[in-house]
Amino acid sequence: MNHPPIVLVSKPHLGTMTTMIDSNPVAECIYRYLAVVTALGFCFSFVLLHFVRDDLSLWHTTLSIYAVGPAGWVLNLGFYSIATTQFLIAYRFFHLRRSTGDLVTIGLLVLAAIGAVLVAWFPYTVKLPHNTGAVMQLGLFPLFLSLRVVLHRDDVLWTFSAVMALLCSLGFLLMLWNGLGIYDLFSLGIVEKAEIICIALWLLCYSWNLPGR
Repeated sequence: MNHPPIVLVSKPHLGTMTTMIDSNPVAECIYRYLAVVTALGFCFSFVLLHFVRDDLSLWHTTLSIYAVGPAGWVLNLGFYSIATTQFLIAYRFFHLRRSTGDLVTIGLLVLAAIGAVLVAWFPYTVKLPHNTGAVMQLGLFPLFLSLRVVLHRDDVLWTFSAVMALLCSLGFLLMLWNGLGIYDLFSLGIVEKAEIICIALWLLCYSWNLPGR
């Protein structure tokens, strides 16, 4: 008597790139465009405030000072926008996690986003929470991106991410050098803005290429 062959079906792990949930193309599209729009919102506020506040030095004035005074609320909305972009990307990464290291990177990105919220909520005159938020955003984001570059060499934007991680890390180290060292080689304002531009560019490009679940 012949018996039918036994077929073994392996159960997929929750941490793999492909999940058991069928993605909705419309929802995926809306999610991606929401991340792009919020990233663009920050870029728009960044550029606009530099035209409105032409009384401030592009080279020496840190970005937080632009948030106090005429049209400062526009930049605060921009900070909330860039925080939202990071939360959205972190949520997507959570669904695509493959290892414990991925959870660490997600945690770093969430903390960086919380830092942006603190910067928006507390003006630079409220120094402790504002400066804490700035350090979280500017310091933890390069750490997040560097770790992700190490863990995900198969990422389609790996080269771009590696360059942005290097530039963001360099910017943060230069700010630490200026803050703690005796040699004021670079203006803190322009270095801070350069790192923020790198962060915004990565968020914008990655939002546009956001992988589906």
